[in-house]
Amino acid sequence: MALTMATNIGALNAAAAAASTTRSMETSMERLSSGKRINSASDDVSGVGVSSRMTSEIRGSNQSIRNALDAQALVHTADGAHKEIDNILQRMREVAVQAANDTNNDQDRSNLQAEMDAMVSEVDRIASNTTWAGANLMQADAGTSFSFMVGAAPDITSNEITVDISSMTTSGLKLNSGADGIDGVVAAEAIAAVGVQAAYTLESSDVSLGNNTGTLAGSNLQDGNVSITVNDVVINAAVLASNTDVQNAQAINDALGAYGVTATPIQDTVVNGAAAHVEGDGIELAFGEVAEAAAIEAVAAVEARDAVDPNKSLLSVEATTAGGTDAADNARKGIVLIDAAISAVSSQRSKLGAVSNRLGHTVNNLSNVSATVTSARGRIEDADYAMETTNLAKNQILQRASVAMLSQANVSKGNILGLLRS
Repeated sequence: MALTMATNIGALNAAAAAASTTRSMETSMERLSSGKRINSASDDVSGVGVSSRMTSEIRGSNQSIRNALDAQALVHTADGAHKEIDNILQRMREVAVQAANDTNNDQDRSNLQAEMDAMVSEVDRIASNTTWAGANLMQADAGTSFSFMVGAAPDITSNEITVDISSMTTSGLKLNSGADGIDGVVAAEAIAAVGVQAAYTLESSDVSLGNNTGTLAGSNLQDGNVSITVNDVVINAAVLASNTDVQNAQAINDALGAYGVTATPIQDTVVNGAAAHVEGDGIELAFGEVAEAAAIEAVAAVEARDAVDPNKSLLSVEATTAGGTDAADNARKGIVLIDAAISAVSSQRSKLGAVSNRLGHTVNNLSNVSATVTSARGRIEDADYAMETTNLAKNQILQRASVAMLSQANVSKGNILGLLRS
């Protein structure tokens, strides 16, 4: 090989090795100081994307855990208020049972009524002042719905838990009270729940045709109601002389269809070999059997109503007539109302408890998901200290060796000076 001085190949190779070793040593130092195997995208091109995706899932899961815990706190806040309302209702029922006893005189019942009115007011106060982050939990007449995000993915169907909280005001519990009865109407009414209804089939004799005399023929039709009576409650369907037979039949079906009544326009004309209806022929009624299970559904909205004096509280344990003979009866009607309210509160508390338990399971699952994904991410981006310290020691030795060889390569060219001196 030629002896040259302009190009010192040995020195160049040693310098390149020293530079490469220095870069490897700096990488090891960076990983050891940060604890991360991936400190830039160049460290692991595919690993960066995987790690970022896992980070999104981990942080989303951790936030979802906090969401679920906040949701549990909201539910527990509502449940606490429901529990206190239940306590009040139990005392109200106790007062009503006491007032139903004729050992009480008018003054006794007046005192009991004062306590009853105070408890009614407290129910409304609790319902209107139970809030979470400024949102009322149990006052809205239509109820309040809350939705909780309990998953990292945007899929609403699987990552959302909802809870509907019904109104717990005296209005929502049908315990309205006041000087003018329910909403100031002419007659306040106590509403008793309907019991189990057996199967039944209505007949034509059970139907009142209002202003119409025995027929719903179009030529004779007058404005009025087609009415039936179920559980002593009258259900009306309005018919109008100005409506078509089809419109009146639809009105009857809408109002009375759930009770086994079917209205159809009369078909007594043949067109192209088939029965047809001509406007003005009228309407005919048919009656089908309503099975026991269906009957319960059908009459669920039918309420037996007992009138209470409009100038007394709906939950009245006082007399509403001059003779004072109806005080005990009013108290017994109040018991019916309070029992229904207690049942509504208990049902709502059961739902809240179920949602709270569900949220607890959600937190447990999310915690497991977060821990598992965090472990998987760690295997991708965390530095292996055993390996990196070994690499660092190796690179430090190689760096010293490459520097020593660079020095030797530079000195080796000094032999050329000997040739020049000779």
